This record gives sequence, structure tokens and C-alpha cells, in this order.
Amino acid sequence: MKSKILKSILTSALLPFTAACGTPVIYKNKNRKSPELKFGADGKFKILHLSDIHEVDPEMDDDENPAVPRDKSREALNVIEKSLERTNPDLVVFGGDNICGYWEELTYDYVEKTITKITEPIRKRGIPFAIVFGNHDSEIQHFFREFQMMLYMRYDNFIGCLNAEEMHGCGNHNILIKSSKSDKPAFNLWLMDSNDYVRDENGKVLGYDELHKDQLDWYERTAEKLKAENGGEPLPSLLFQHIPVSQEYDVICEVGENEPCDLIEGDGKRYCVKKENFVSGHLRELPCPPKSRTREQFELWKKHGDVIAAFFGHDHVNDFIFEIDGIKLCQTLATGFHTYGDIHGGRLIVLDENNPREFYTESFEIERITDTNFN
Repeated sequence: MKSKILKSILTSALLPFTAACGTPVIYKNKNRKSPELKFGADGKFKILHLSDIHEVDPEMDDDENPAVPRDKSREALNVIEKSLERTNPDLVVFGGDNICGYWEELTYDYVEKTITKITEPIRKRGIPFAIVFGNHDSEIQHFFREFQMMLYMRYDNFIGCLNAEEMHGCGNHNILIKSSKSDKPAFNLWLMDSNDYVRDENGKVLGYDELHKDQLDWYERTAEKLKAENGGEPLPSLLFQHIPVSQEYDVICEVGENEPCDLIEGDGKRYCVKKENFVSGHLRELPCPPKSRTREQFELWKKHGDVIAAFFGHDHVNDFIFEIDGIKLCQTLATGFHTYGDIHGGRLIVLDENNPREFYTESFEIERITDTNFN
């Protein structure tokens, strides 16, 4: 659905605004200046990707053992803290499903408390951060993405906006990283809202949504503009969104019962990954792409030649890297514990200004600090 403007006046801390539902929204605080990103003197720039935090306030959880929800939150914050200590990043990107937007007990106060909590370890260090939204962030429809985005936008170290232009979703924009030697952009980051669900006329969920045409049109216009400003050469870019592209299934094939390979089972069948497309990591569950299995977004990356890799969340226990037609498709482990998955961590990405079409990345797990049984 198109980005909805809130019906009611928000709190004064959120720079209140009023408008009608159903139309896209652009919000810009003219008094707020986003942090500037720049390659370091060594030519490097480090990004920490944390996805699927799925956090809620423990007070909302009615588990008969109150230690369980408290420990789940402690564990999620520990993953964030330890990931920051391990990577010392120049930028943190939240990869969607940042909060549990499907929790029936959610109120605006709880949403605000939860966003304050998960950003605090980053804010206290003064590290710039950005977000994309996932399918669960605003699953209860009155917690619009715009409300959440304005909460993030209160923070001086946050980079983001409601939308760069009028288009579906919320938070579609790009971030430039400047050269260490000048103010010229040396690299670009796309942050895209992959939306949430496809529903029938009765509101029944049919599957996951995808980027809409107006989002893809904006990507094309902006990619061509950046190319023109870069002397006619595509500006090397990474892309972050929550739901993966359908091309991940191009390299997963069904195998027979006795065929040896690294296997994943699903739908009563056995699958493995084509060796020529496998780079590293683990396929622990079948990917969950859009319902339509559309292929246009990936084909546009190939057409414009700027995206060297895309980073996704959504599939909590996958941390694989596939390479298709020269573009790497990278999955990041879930951070949070209020959801499925027994492996939690993040992903480090290191860009090199002197070799911008190559990058280093590693997936890592963070050890638990409690022994509470979450199952």
C-alpha cells in the first residue's frame, strides 16, 4: 500500500503533522542535518548489518514466567552491543522487522519505548545509523511506518527520511559515502522498503509483497543521475531491503534422496545450492521471496550496473552469499529472540575506496548470556 500519512496529530517531540490517509508522504525537517559519511584515511568504510531484531517491551508479554521475555530482550540487546564492539562500524543498518509490529498489546508508547531501547547502544556511541522496514514492523495497521520513521528521525545520528520522493512504502532513499580525499561521492547505498503483504479483497494475506513500479522508477532515475554525476560511470552501490529477490531460487535445486550436498529440507522435498553460485555461509531454510516471484528488480540492477551486492533479512537462520550474474545476494542472521531461530548475530561489510567493486563481508554469531529456555 502507499505510504500513509497519520490521521492524528503526533506528539510535539515528533514534530506533529496532520493529513489524510491513503497518499504518499514526504517529510523533511529543515532544521535537521544528517551525518556525513566518508571513507577513512585508510580508504575503508565499515557497515554493521543487524536484521530482524523483532523487539517488544517485556511488560507486554504475558508469559507465566516473566523472566523469559526479560531475558529475550536482554539477549537481543547483548547481540547489538557485542556486534558493535566486534565491528566498530562507521554505519549501522537495521534490516527490517526492527520491532514486533504484530503484537496485539502494542501501544504508541510501547513502540516508542522499543525503538528507544534498540537504538540506545548505537546512539550512546554516536555511530550513524539507518533503517529499512520489514513486513512485521507495521503489521497492526495503526502503527504506520511513518510514525516509526519519525521516532527514528528524532536522533541526530540517524540518516533517513519518510521517502525521497512520492512512492510506495516508507524510507526509500539513498546515502552517499564521500571519498576520503574530497567531497566527491565514492560510493552509494540504496535503502528500499520491500513493503509487507499481498492481500485479497477481504484482507486475507496471500504472500509477501515486493517493490512497486514507482519505487523501481525512482531507483532508475536516481541511478542514472548518479551515473551522469560520476562521469558516465555507474556509481558502485550496495542495496539493503528486507524481503529477498526471487533470483535466490535460481540457484536452489531439488535433489534426490541419495544425492550428496549441503541440504535443506522443505515442503517434503530436499534441496541444495548450485556450486557455481555458492560463495559462503549456510542455507538453513528455504528463502521467502515475494508472492509474485517477480524478476524485474534484479534485472534493473544488471541494466544499470551499479549494484554490486544486495543485503536481506527476513529468513532468520540464513547467512549465505550467492552470486548471480556478478551480483552477490547476501542474507544476514536474525538479531532478536522474540521470534523463531536459535542462531543470532549480524554481518560486517567492509568497503574499499581503492577497489570499490570488491568488498569484504563476514557473518558472525553472538554467544548467549542467559540460560533461560525460550522454546
